[in-house]
Amino acid sequence: MTTNPKLPQSVLFVCTLNSIRSPMAEALMKKQFGQDIYIQSCGISTGELNQLMVNILSEVGIDKSKHISRSLEEISDTSFDLVIAFTKDAGEAAKAIFDDSDTEIEVWPLPDPTEGAHDVRAMMNNYRSLRENIDMRLKRRFSAAENT
Repeated sequence: MTTNPKLPQSVLFVCTLNSIRSPMAEALMKKQFGQDIYIQSCGISTGELNQLMVNILSEVGIDKSKHISRSLEEISDTSFDLVIAFTKDAGEAAKAIFDDSDTEIEVWPLPDPTEGAHDVRAMMNNYRSLRENIDMRLKRRFSAAENT
């Protein structure tokens, strides 16, 4: 994690398919800092809209029902201050794209909430746990910066 307490002007979240982790982080970050920071999300490749992600965010008053998955290659703006990747592969893909820039890249390894769940209730709990984990990390990472 970075030691620079300054709040970035722009943040890009990257995961595998831009269907669960990165759009969830984008939505939670926009809820906290949407007026102050340019925030986007993408995946290494694209995936389908994940309805459980939409449902879990709606529990905290966020509408992500119109989310359209985008790939890292579709991101035309490569002038982000910070990229946060949720898998090792996403971090490596981001490094390849932002190699010649001053963009800071952080990897926050977070599990795919669809793995290891044997029923809908367990999967919903995984999604809620992911939402809370991302929210906690965002607050920890950016709250101190906001107050400087």
